[in-house]
Amino acid sequence: MAFGKSGGISRSQSAYALLLAAYPREFRREYGREMALVFADRCREGADLAALARIWGEALVDLARTAPRQHLESFGEGTMKTLRTLALAAAAYAFTLLVIAPLYVSGRPALPGFANSLIDALISTGLLFNFIFLLLTLTRRLEGTRAVRAAFVLTALVVGALITLMIVSLGEPARINLSIVAAQVLSLLVWFTAHLWWVLRKRGRAVPPAAA
Repeated sequence: MAFGKSGGISRSQSAYALLLAAYPREFRREYGREMALVFADRCREGADLAALARIWGEALVDLARTAPRQHLESFGEGTMKTLRTLALAAAAYAFTLLVIAPLYVSGRPALPGFANSLIDALISTGLLFNFIFLLLTLTRRLEGTRAVRAAFVLTALVVGALITLMIVSLGEPARINLSIVAAQVLSLLVWFTAHLWWVLRKRGRAVPPAAA
């Protein structure tokens, strides 16, 4: 390097990596590493301080021009994705409450006791599990498998609290119905497995196949 400023170039690369935070997260995830590598190559090829200043000027101009546009595009895509997800969730909830629940109520007397408990748990726990999962993912609190695990834990806590409240409110005659508890546990495992499978399947689709 003609001007012997390897330390300055290293600091420039670190500073540029910080500037990439101005781009949306999805954009950084897809292009951030490549942009940082290109910037590092250009810095190493610079012959003097003037070249480095020119590289920085071009990088800042590009940042000021493209980062706002990327945020607008990301906001639009995120908004449409959120609206589609909410519409699907609303349709699923409406179908469950208006179609599945009435059919289940009409056929309930013919079902065995544990089957009734299990279907009750699948409907009630499923509504709660899906609501918590959607709340976590749409607000970007958690995503992927972490959102599934958090939804499982929070749903289990809510269900456990409701069962405990019911026992306490009934007083001394209250007894723990093992059939209901088993149905709730099985329902939690069913919804946890279904969401985990869906998240892992979606992640597998997002990863491009390795080049041959």
